[in-house]
Amino acid sequence: MVQLLEYASVVVPSIREYPHLTPELADSVVVLVVARLEAFFNDLVSLGTRHREDTLRKHFQKNGHKDARTCDLPTLVTLVRGRVSFENGGKRLDNLFLLMFQCSVWPSSDVRDVVLDLVLLRNLIVHNCGIDWSQDSIVPAAYASQFRAADVLSVRRYGEFAVYSVDHYKALLFVKDATLNVVKQLQYLEQHLVNNMTWAEDPT
Repeated sequence: MVQLLEYASVVVPSIREYPHLTPELADSVVVLVVARLEAFFNDLVSLGTRHREDTLRKHFQKNGHKDARTCDLPTLVTLVRGRVSFENGGKRLDNLFLLMFQCSVWPSSDVRDVVLDLVLLRNLIVHNCGIDWSQDSIVPAAYASQFRAADVLSVRRYGEFAVYSVDHYKALLFVKDATLNVVKQLQYLEQHLVNNMTWAEDPT
């Protein structure tokens, strides 16, 4: 994450010379940061599964996965990784952390909101080409209405229709702030998971 922040800091000044590349830079940085974050969480819960195997097997068996009690470890890891999701406010991910590591995944609600807005921005870029729309009192915006705090969109009105698009300069500023918040989250997790291993089960 620190390297991505350094990358953005080095490249952003070049926008003055090549302003037409701003959308590509902003989109690529957003996608990269979220991809790295998702990969980090998947790796973390995969490693954590070995230390909380018994608890996780009981949990998944109780919640409808009948084979969880006897399946091999890679299959159990696959079940666990399937809970790494930022949907619905990241509730599944937070519940997994509470079960596995006995702490919330979020160091604060502020960090949570920034990370969720970053993921939402990635989804808007990847799945909707950075464009969203709404029709007054009839069709709500699929993405724009979900942002918690991030100011990353511009809007144009056409009568009762509103068309939202990513403001790439604002997006770059937001990514810088978001990456700093992700670093805070990594520091929080290091403190709770690495420096304090009381969450791990006795292997015997």
